[in-house]
Amino acid sequence: MNLQWLYYFNTIAELEHYTRSAEKLHVSQSNLSHAIKELENELGAELFERQGRNIKLTKYGEIFQPYVQRTINSLEDGITTLKGYIDPNEGTISLAGFPSMAQFAPDLMVRYQSDTNRLDVQFQYSQEGWKTLYSMLLDGSVDLILSTRLNHPQVEAAYIGTHRLVVLAPEGHRLAREGSVDLRELAGENFIAFDPSGQLRNQLDEIFRELGIRPNIVMETLSDQIIYGMVAARRGVAIVPYPLAGAPYNTKILPIANDIPQRKLYLQWNKERYIPPAAKYFRDYVIRSGEVFEQYMEHHGLI
Repeated sequence: MNLQWLYYFNTIAELEHYTRSAEKLHVSQSNLSHAIKELENELGAELFERQGRNIKLTKYGEIFQPYVQRTINSLEDGITTLKGYIDPNEGTISLAGFPSMAQFAPDLMVRYQSDTNRLDVQFQYSQEGWKTLYSMLLDGSVDLILSTRLNHPQVEAAYIGTHRLVVLAPEGHRLAREGSVDLRELAGENFIAFDPSGQLRNQLDEIFRELGIRPNIVMETLSDQIIYGMVAARRGVAIVPYPLAGAPYNTKILPIANDIPQRKLYLQWNKERYIPPAAKYFRDYVIRSGEVFEQYMEHHGLI
């Protein structure tokens, strides 16, 4: 069945006149009549009957018309929704990133809207761990992610800055009195660790092996916020990405004295999946702007 026939049928049902319908649809009356005849032949029923100069729906047309109207309405709603998502000035950008970047992400969104005057652009943002971000980008659940580098042939990336690691210790702890911490001082300390499924945990385990130390892990979690709370409650110390909101209550942030691998952050996208215009404009803005995470850290006095 030709979708155009349904539009023709619906217009005739509304105007009850072939000539006026043809004018509204910008088609010849003969083409319109032929299309309706084809539709009737396919359905096996007459849909219209003449009443003087006008035409009316038959009882079969009256049965069919509500379904046609719902079909057209549903299709047009879908078109409107799709255009809303992809319009670079009003579309929706699907973005995800690490929980440790929670303060940075909204700052970047507001900066983009302000600098480009795209105030009607909408963001869908979620905070996820490494494995979930990996899956979401590859399966197309999100347009873009903010994270450490994902080494996959489908993924392209733009460097945005380095999120340095720090030691987080309770106020009054012996380490809190120092200007910086040599990680060898963590040997035997009660330690609040990230969950082993996380990327950062694997990195820290490797650092500890190289230093020949083994902190006493008393808790494991995927959540930065839970780590902050446990350190504040004096259950142990932790190594975390620099807290962007500043030192959590009852804790102190301490630089790491050792030369350890840098935690480099990237805006990343799946080059083999469709990226809507709204997300492309945002991506290109970030690339043009350079190391936006580094700029955020400097602007907020965190460097």
